This record gives sequence, C-alpha cells and structure tokens, in this order.
Amino acid sequence: MSARNPGTTLDLEWISKVRVNTHAVLKRAQHVQAQKIPKKQWQAAWLLKAITCIDLTTLAGDDTPSNVHRLCLKAIQPVRQDLLRAVDMDDKGITTAAVCVYPSRVADAVKSLRGANSSLHVASVATGFPAGQTPLETRLQEVRLAVADGATEVDIVINRMLALTGQWEAMYEEIRQFRGACGDAHMKTILAIGELGTFTNVYKASLVAMMAGSDFIKTSTGKESVNATYPVAIVMARAIRDYFLCSGHKVGFKPAGGIRTAQESLVWLTLIKEELGKDWLCPTLFRLGASTLLADIERQIYHHVTGQYAAYYELPMA
Repeated sequence: MSARNPGTTLDLEWISKVRVNTHAVLKRAQHVQAQKIPKKQWQAAWLLKAITCIDLTTLAGDDTPSNVHRLCLKAIQPVRQDLLRAVDMDDKGITTAAVCVYPSRVADAVKSLRGANSSLHVASVATGFPAGQTPLETRLQEVRLAVADGATEVDIVINRMLALTGQWEAMYEEIRQFRGACGDAHMKTILAIGELGTFTNVYKASLVAMMAGSDFIKTSTGKESVNATYPVAIVMARAIRDYFLCSGHKVGFKPAGGIRTAQESLVWLTLIKEELGKDWLCPTLFRLGASTLLADIERQIYHHVTGQYAAYYELPMA
C-alpha cells in the first residue's frame, strides 16, 4: 500500500466555504463518458490494469467459508492462465488488489490465502456496515476484531446523520477513533453518497474523512439505491486533489456498487487518469469495489484472444 495519510487538524473554515457547481459537475461527467475507449490490444491492457485494482468482494448473508475460499482462489488467479499466456502476461503475477469480506469471514480469507502462499490483502467492512447505526463502542470493537483476525484493510462507514446535520467535528472525531482502532491496517472510509443528498455534502464529507486520516475515500456500500456514479466521483476526486495540494498527502479513491461491465471499468480508469493523474492509476491509490465485474472483464479478454465470447460457465469463479 501507499504511504499513510496522517490526517490534519479539522479546518472548519474551509468546510464552511465549500460550494459545488452542479451544472459544471454534470457537464464534466458527460464529457468523460463520451470519450472513446481503447480497442484491441490496448483495451486488453487496460482491462488487465483494471483487474489489478479490483477489491474482489462478497458481502452476502449466505457467505460461507467455502464461498470465501473460492473467492480467494479467483483473486489469486483472476484470468485463465492460457488467456494470459496468449497475451504474454502469464508471468506478470496478475492478481486482484484484495478480497473484501464481512468481519466474521476475515479469518477464512486469511486462512485460504496463506494456504495458497499468497500475500494478497484482506479487506473487511466494519463499523456497523452498511448503515453505521450501531453504538460507537460496538463499531470500534468490530474494527479491532477484524484487524486481530488478519485484515490489512478496513472499509469503515460514516454515520450519515452527522453529515446530514452538519456535525462535522463529531464525524471527524469518530473517524479519528476508527483510524486509531485500525492500527497498521489501511482505512477506507465509505461516504454512502446516495444518502448524503447534495454534491456539496459529498465534498464536505470527503474533506472531513481525509482530514481525519482516511487512506481512501469510497463512494458507497453497494447497498444504497444510488451507488458509484461519475458525477459524484468527480466531486470526490476534486476533493482528493485539493487535499493533496493543501497537505501534500495522497489519498486513494474507491468507487463501489453497481460496477458490472468491462466498459464501465475503462470509463473509471479514464476518469481517474484525467482528474488525478497517472500516479493514481495503481492499486495503492485506486480500487474498484465489485463482485461481478471480474467475470465480464475475463469474457472480454477471452474475446480478444479467441474472437468469440465465452459462456459464463466456461469462466467459473474457481
């Protein structure tokens, strides 16, 4: 992972002056979506880059140790070896960036990865995911337990009530406590943008989360009615850029929820390259939270190699 973001003191004056031009944001998002995507071998290369940025995720109520084991095997070998060999990438060690599971499944993921002699990161959601409405001490203990079980990354959720009512100091203090509970584990802060109401609230919440020491800011839990959207991504990316120019600390960005197709992943990579620059085009500063995206990317690579589309059963999870 990249160097940690130590955070800064809470700058309420900066936060109070934030105003977001909605029309300009929407126009910029339309421009990004309208750009041509790469084709042929260039598309294959970008799709392989996207794979290395995926947090391969399972957050279902029926998750079992066997499901998690299968997920970990797929994360270690995300594309069939014969397809990688065909594009001369079989010896490049391509894996997803991490696997992401519930706290109760962290130990299963760690066991599976160690058994496969893999150093892949294990991320855990926490702090009362997805609503964040449990008592503070319960949320802190959940973080501590996930880290104790071997999570090297923790995806925490903010208390949206604090953001919606403008209690930025309280939100800052909560996130600082989560950061302390994470210890050496990197912390991704989920803003749940679909429940924040306005772009201005999204920008303010992004700033507060970064000032409190978040290593990443993340759009959504994937459980809201609105998840990762390009306009919101632009707002959050601009906040990341402004924070970097002010503090000198780089904070990562993770869109999550509803990202299902290879073409969407290419748009996300383009957006990040244009808004934040090439430095962010790596798993230490950019992640894609997804559970079904990898299957479509592998199908596109299969098509690039063979000229035909594979049936989904030809590219199973493990």
